[in-house]
Parts: sequence; structure tokens; C-alpha cells
Amino acid sequence: MIGWERRMLLRHYLAEGLSKSAIAEQLGISRKTVTRWIQSGELDRDVDEPPRYRARPPVPRKLDPYRGIIEARLQAYPKLSSIRLLEEIRAAGYDGGYTQLKEFVRTVRPRPPEEPVVRFETEPGHQAQVDFADFRFPWGKRYALLVVLGYSRLLWVRFYRRKDMRSLFDGLEGAFQSFGGVTREILFDQMRSVITADGRLSGEKLITNAEFLRWDSRDQI
Repeated sequence: MIGWERRMLLRHYLAEGLSKSAIAEQLGISRKTVTRWIQSGELDRDVDEPPRYRARPPVPRKLDPYRGIIEARLQAYPKLSSIRLLEEIRAAGYDGGYTQLKEFVRTVRPRPPEEPVVRFETEPGHQAQVDFADFRFPWGKRYALLVVLGYSRLLWVRFYRRKDMRSLFDGLEGAFQSFGGVTREILFDQMRSVITADGRLSGEKLITNAEFLRWDSRDQI
């Protein structure tokens, strides 16, 4: 690419009628370089205009004649493996590698439509979901108590050093004070502070921590 100073000088010298040899001598370059610059089209663009690069012609690939076969087979059988397709197009004469076939299949394989997300809806004030999440920090491990309202998806979080009953009670009281009341239902994902044993495999029920059962309920929201 020619610098804008030399491009301006080259334009000037050409306008003055100087020969290529004379321009090369003025600019301190070879006559061939002057010819190449003129033929490149660089002089036709403005000083502040970015250079125009010619798009490289696509490189022919051995897979090109077989792309139609691959796309048709995938339309009929979207889950057809690349290995199976390789066998089929090799039977048709393909002698290329597996990698370029695999890359092409990844771009053209039909994707199944995404299933719509069905949100579980609850009435305002009906339900809250509670769980602990583990976090590792440079100063040690901490446990976040998460309380989420089912209707509004409003989230309350507080970190604790331990994942015990005291932390659970403190967090629940803090969360519902923040929310302004208590929901009619509270869902726990078999939290150890709440469920002490699971007897369902033997025909029994979940055994709930007696201390948790004594925990006071508050006004509903």
C-alpha cells in the first residue's frame, strides 16, 4: 500500500507529465514500483479512504461436487453421522479427507426447533423457593442462602460461613422481613437442615427436622 504522501506526489508528477523513470528518480524508487503503483488502482482512491483489497477467489475443494448430496441426505435424515456420509460420498467418488466434511456438516445440519420454555406460574404470595449455593473465594468457602419468590422471581441472597439450621432460620427471617411477609408455601430441595432422612425407597416418607417444624410462621404476603 502506498503512503498518502507518496500517493500525492505520484499524482502530482503524473499530472505534470513526468515519465515513469523521472518519477522513480524523484521518489527514490524503481521504475517497476512506479508502474505497479499505477496499475494497482491506489491512485484512484481518496487520501482518507481505506485501501481497497480484492477479494480472494474461493479455493476449490474436493468436497464441492458432493455438497448437494450431503445437504439432501441431511434434509431427509438430519441425524445422519458424518462417518456415514463419508462412506456414501466416497462411494460416489470423493477422495478428500474427513475434517473438511465434518466442518461442512456442522454448518448445514438442520437444527431441531427449540422447545418453548414453560414457566411454572404461581399466584402472588403463594410460594417461595429456598436453597443454598456454594461459593469459593480467596479467603475461603461461603454458602449463599437464596430465597426466590415464585410469582415475581424476586431474589434475596445472604452469605454464611456454615450451611446449618441457624443460618437457615436467620436467612429466612431476613428474607421475609425484606419481602414484607411470609409466603403460604416454602419449597426446599431436600436441604439437610430441613430433611434429615429420605425413607421413600422403603415405603416411608421424608423425615423433617423437628427443630425446623417448630419454626414460627409469619404473616403471609
